[in-house]
Amino acid sequence: MAAPSQLVGQILGHYRILEQIGAGGMGVVYRAHDDRLDRDIALKVLPSGALADEAARKRFRKEALALSRLNHPNIAMVFDFDTQDGMDFLVTEYIPGTTLDASVGPGFLPEKQVVRLGLQLAEGLTAAHEQGVVHRDLKPSNLRIMPDGRLKILDFGIAKLLPTGDREATETLTEATGVTGTLPYMAPEQLRGEQPDSRTDIYAAGAVLYEMATGRRPFEQRLSTVLADDIIHKPPVSPGQINAKLSPKLDDIILKCLEKEPENRYQSAKELAVDMRRLAFSSTTQVSARPTEARPRLWRTLAVAGIAGLCGLALLFALNVGRWRERLLGARGPAIRSIAVLPLENLSRDPEQEYFADGMTDALITDLSKIGSLRIISRTSAMHYKG
Repeated sequence: MAAPSQLVGQILGHYRILEQIGAGGMGVVYRAHDDRLDRDIALKVLPSGALADEAARKRFRKEALALSRLNHPNIAMVFDFDTQDGMDFLVTEYIPGTTLDASVGPGFLPEKQVVRLGLQLAEGLTAAHEQGVVHRDLKPSNLRIMPDGRLKILDFGIAKLLPTGDREATETLTEATGVTGTLPYMAPEQLRGEQPDSRTDIYAAGAVLYEMATGRRPFEQRLSTVLADDIIHKPPVSPGQINAKLSPKLDDIILKCLEKEPENRYQSAKELAVDMRRLAFSSTTQVSARPTEARPRLWRTLAVAGIAGLCGLALLFALNVGRWRERLLGARGPAIRSIAVLPLENLSRDPEQEYFADGMTDALITDLSKIGSLRIISRTSAMHYKG
């Protein structure tokens, strides 16, 4: 097998390797060009011996196929898996931008940005968990922030595909315990050797949110055995005690994610997303109501309110409430049994109003869901048409 640096310029399958962009316990990652489809991709060469025989490769290929079905704006897609010259490699979507750990740096992020990124993280987790896929190794270095501010989750489900090894030895217990994950972001049940589930990812998401909001990890002991003991037994310091500017609601959300027992956390990423969305919506409306900013934002609020009113009238007409449509058209149209609320567009061109538009979409979906005779298309499905 060639050394990592020697692969640059070579061709694996129909992928021409351009540059090395990362390395870790799960392999070396390159930016490569797919000559067939004329696009850049990320090519991960797995560690030598990771897949010991053909049976292991078949299992990996089967799991990679399952991962390729994950199609969500906040998840990096898996495209291909192949073997050449004794090298096993995985092909995924190439995501430009920087990883979250590089974005956070030594400080913390503004709450508005924490909420915006946290919501995208929760929505990506929701989509994967609904397909039965758990990440198992969620951490800032596996989260990439694109130039447009969108968050992408990398290496989804890859942790369970590879045999346990010595990766990030200063931060993991994998070599000693056979547990897979990165220690500072591992849930107590992982350290106890229990089977991880979706709530394990929620704990890791809480640790990531904590770091974004405070600039530090929930537990920071350098000695791995002491760190593991703290994670299992010690309650984290409230994020609000570290960052006094943090809202009580975000503080509560983070601490709920970091509960020691899985049954005390959010029971699904969807629940986490709901609370993050409510916080994003309330933060936007509070900002819009500030006296110093009321005048430049007034027309935006009126515009959004007008759009909401038109949407409401359109829905009433479509649903034929009180036979309005029949009275106006003088005829009985076909009965509507299901409806999709497509994402409202932010016409103000102000990025800060984006979550206000999303919140209005959610409010319409929630209100329409109360009509028992009507099937409402889920938000996850409808959001695919955003933009």
